[in-house]
Amino acid sequence: MLLWFYRDGQVRRTMCQSNLQRLSTALLLYAQDHDWRLPPPEALTSQGVWRSWVNISQPYLDRKLPTTCPANPATGAVNPYHEYPYPHSYALNARFHGVFAPGPYPIESLEIPEGTALLVESGRVRRDGPFDSGTYPWAMAAYWDTAWWPGAYPSPHLGRMNLVAADGHAVHVKVAHYTPEGHDPLYGLIGRSVYNWNGGHPNGDTSGPARQ
Repeated sequence: MLLWFYRDGQVRRTMCQSNLQRLSTALLLYAQDHDWRLPPPEALTSQGVWRSWVNISQPYLDRKLPTTCPANPATGAVNPYHEYPYPHSYALNARFHGVFAPGPYPIESLEIPEGTALLVESGRVRRDGPFDSGTYPWAMAAYWDTAWWPGAYPSPHLGRMNLVAADGHAVHVKVAHYTPEGHDPLYGLIGRSVYNWNGGHPNGDTSGPARQ
């Protein structure tokens, strides 16, 4: 029984990593056609309708490409802030839009793409987080920081989570910071060698240690 559970978990983890890699490819193709700018994590249209990065990049997505993690599906979930449907298990790093400068940040200007999160697992909020996902079917379109709202970023793969870096490689991590103690929310470590931004270094300054 335990072996079956482990193997099933491995299959779900692999499927999720495949989803992330294919989504990252679609986003990078989008960026190539838009002066190396990614879509915003979410945007309000002139008609007053919220659209997520999934909707905006739809022409670049294979229609058969799943946007949900089999270990943490987001069926029926909504964005908690703007209350629009978001039945997807992945969130786009919000730092690529409006954080370091107005508008989108050019992905080609990122110095350490292999150490910067592009997409992380979101889906329904963690059952062991501050909200019960059975009561609140919420999912985030924008990734900010695991310590900023720990319930939004689950670890559905036997206590670990998948993410994909800005260079397109997927990685399986044990999240380093679900609490703010000793953690830099802007540049800090998510897990292993992937950080919230630029490998843990301020842009243009990689002389010192990475921020945790």
